[in-house]
Amino acid sequence: MMAGWSKQRPATTAVKESTEHKDDSVRSPMPSRSDAALLLGQVQTDIVKGDLQSAMAGVQALMRSHPNDPAVLAHLGICQNLLGETAASVDPLVKAVRLDPSNGQALYFLADSLQDIGETEQATAYALRALALMPRDLNLLLLTANLRAFVGAYSEAAELVDTALKYHPDSYWPLHALETLGQQTLKRSDLYDRNPRNAEARRRAINRLLAAHRKKSLDGDSLGVLLSLLAGSPKHFPTAVDIARASVDFEPMTTQLSMQMIVIFWAVGDRDVSLRFCERCYERNPDFPGYRESLSNAWLASGREHWSSAWSILTQSQRETRPDQHPQTVPLWTGEKLGKKKLLVYQEQGMGDAIICFRFLSMLAARGIKFDLWVLPDLADLAANATGYEKLVRTTGRVDPAALGYDYAVSLFGLIPALYLGPDEVRNPPIVRPAPEQAKPLRQRIAGLPGLRIGLVYGGNPDRRDDWLRSLPLDALVAVSRVPGISWVNLGIDNRPDRKRALEMFKMTDLMSEVKCFADTAAIVDELDAVIAIDGSVAHLAGNLGKPLWVLAPLSADWRWQVGEDDRPWWPTSRVLRSDAPGSWRVATANLEAELQAYVAKASLSPAN
Repeated sequence: MMAGWSKQRPATTAVKESTEHKDDSVRSPMPSRSDAALLLGQVQTDIVKGDLQSAMAGVQALMRSHPNDPAVLAHLGICQNLLGETAASVDPLVKAVRLDPSNGQALYFLADSLQDIGETEQATAYALRALALMPRDLNLLLLTANLRAFVGAYSEAAELVDTALKYHPDSYWPLHALETLGQQTLKRSDLYDRNPRNAEARRRAINRLLAAHRKKSLDGDSLGVLLSLLAGSPKHFPTAVDIARASVDFEPMTTQLSMQMIVIFWAVGDRDVSLRFCERCYERNPDFPGYRESLSNAWLASGREHWSSAWSILTQSQRETRPDQHPQTVPLWTGEKLGKKKLLVYQEQGMGDAIICFRFLSMLAARGIKFDLWVLPDLADLAANATGYEKLVRTTGRVDPAALGYDYAVSLFGLIPALYLGPDEVRNPPIVRPAPEQAKPLRQRIAGLPGLRIGLVYGGNPDRRDDWLRSLPLDALVAVSRVPGISWVNLGIDNRPDRKRALEMFKMTDLMSEVKCFADTAAIVDELDAVIAIDGSVAHLAGNLGKPLWVLAPLSADWRWQVGEDDRPWWPTSRVLRSDAPGSWRVATANLEAELQAYVAKASLSPAN
């Protein structure tokens, strides 16, 4: 849901903090007693005070007499940047750093402007030059971290944030950057902490921000930071929900605040509030990729009314904001005639999403379009059994379509708008079955189990940021484990702390240590009678194979398990049981136990038994 960090704090504050350090000040070659130097000093003062109109008037006066002075050019670009004229600011800032390569502030604002207009590679180069001059500057460290995270260099981003925390231990902005990094990668923010003292810093920051919130003294960006720190913790999440709901009419509503509120509304499954809020944000700033993507997700979860528009917006916005997942070296294919040009269809999301999209491959081929397919290596053996494509491209890293000779590329989900597919056209699921010889020894061992053979995934990766929302505590499943007539089969691969207890409690057959690829998992599922799984790839795999499926899903307003009132938009054999509240599963597991007992009883009366 998040589109990136953008500016981490009001830029006027950034200038104020930076100019407190001798090596961070904007240099002026003019004599200190000259009128020009005095005017330049006043410009700096106006910037720090936030009086940007006066600052710009002063700069324009200086430009008439000193149009080629690097300090004047730098201040012109800085003023334009702070006024939101980022595209216009690039030219004077480039000239300034060309004339004075040691001007760290000009380099910083140039990098910031280039980031705003989407020139990530150039922005990174200038940010690194600035960082060599100002290695302790908070804003610069966070800007550079954002740029590295944008292209998927998350470890480098985490190191930069850690450096910011080292030099600025009392600032809450690096802590917010860790939370944002966690939102982007779905990993817990504490996994990026390099210092055990950060937990105490986070506690102090939350207390300080909560105290300010009670006094109604937080601006929009700071309130957004508070929400990010609270929402990242199961302990504080209810407080985050209360504050978000009370802040829907907060003004001024900054992107920092609104994006955090969208994440929270999404997590609690509040579809109506989420939709109205996303629509309001989009109306205010339709060009912001984060709003476009959030609105398209909300549209899809809420119903079919905006189906085509939602998929088109989602495809475009994700391509803009996730260059590490969406190749940029060839144009996006949007349905135009190809002639002799070559098309690559590629996986952009996780395993489960790719399995949803297998149904589109034959639709594409049915229209006479030739294409090749690339998926992540772990999925390749199963994708080899799909139909429609000419060649399965096998590479170990992310694919570069241009380097492989392709003229166009489109993501798997991008096929929906490219082919103008309506919601009724995509309802028929694919059956991508593994080859009969796939994992044959494993198949035989499953086939020999007595009673009903039911696969189980009760939890996922414990390092995920949302693990407490999507995984079930074992105590909630005790009654389910006691339903007779079932041979339980483990389908989870994650090394969870309670894994050993789960295997013992369910007396599960566990073959996952022998699984070499996702096709092996598919072979095991192929031998089962039914599957119970959390929202994850195994649930989609079972749906693809037409197995009776209980999905234990969090409350999230997610179109994967609900489009309007349709709670099985992709998999007709699924039954979705949602958590009662974030992290609570009492009602859901009670319903599961009852339905499972009925399923076993019905199976025992079947002639086949």
